[in-house]
Amino acid sequence: MENKHVLIIKGSERSGSFTNRLCSEAQNLLVGCHIDVFDAFKENFAPCNGCNFCEVNGRCVHGDLNDFFKRFENADLIIFASPVYNGTFSAPLKSLIDRFQCYYTTFYANGKVQPIKKRRKAILIAASGRDGKRSIDFMNWQLKCAFSILNIEFIETVLCSYTDTVPQYDEALNKLKRSLAYEEA
Repeated sequence: MENKHVLIIKGSERSGSFTNRLCSEAQNLLVGCHIDVFDAFKENFAPCNGCNFCEVNGRCVHGDLNDFFKRFENADLIIFASPVYNGTFSAPLKSLIDRFQCYYTTFYANGKVQPIKKRRKAILIAASGRDGKRSIDFMNWQLKCAFSILNIEFIETVLCSYTDTVPQYDEALNKLKRSLAYEEA
């Protein structure tokens, strides 16, 4: 993946969380790549308020994510990383996904033409205190819906289950390594 642009979108506030540990491992594995990290907890951005400004104007009324959207559009690989909170993404990451509304309205306003021309790939990293399989199915479904309009191929889900008891970290790390090795091939 040399010279590839990787955007890691982090949705966990705790620096030592399993989610962030897997993000750090991904960064270590992506040798030769340009890595850009967007920490949804540290960024101060407005949530989508359903104002329909983007439907009329083709862009969000809030300009606070304009730089992020450029980085998002130019990435070759996007890694979404979130702990499982109440069966889904952490609030800042869900809010970020909601802000993709400006792409959805453009897609439909332009006769279902992709608003982002560059085809990208994505991986979901998640950590769950319990089993997490039902939650991850729902999170995958949410991302697949978004990705169909964002010109992204969803290639893998890496789940670290049982973080409250006996974390399956090694299994998750091995799956992440296989996914990124496959991406390099």
